[in-house]
Amino acid sequence: CHTQVGKAKLGQKKAHIKEIQVNGGSTADKVDFVTGLFEQEVKVADVFSQDEMVDVIGVTKGHGFNGVVTRWGVTRLVRKSHRGLRKVACIGSWHPA
Repeated sequence: CHTQVGKAKLGQKKAHIKEIQVNGGSTADKVDFVTGLFEQEVKVADVFSQDEMVDVIGVTKGHGFNGVVTRWGVTRLVRKSHRGLRKVACIGSWHPA
């Protein structure tokens, strides 16, 4: 099971970790506030107020040097195509009528 972690019945494999900026007060006050919250559940209502605007930054999951079928979702070619089947062929007319 060491190569198939899904069969090990461990439940969730990765912890829910979020980074939240703490504003106001001195640095020592911020550190004291945050150390009191370690290993405790933080409710959304305690952090954000109703109708508050939030800046969000996201990073997509990379797939390395994958081909066009995986990266862009183009359709695979037929089985007997001449030089490979996971390539881009005709994706539509160049000048639509």
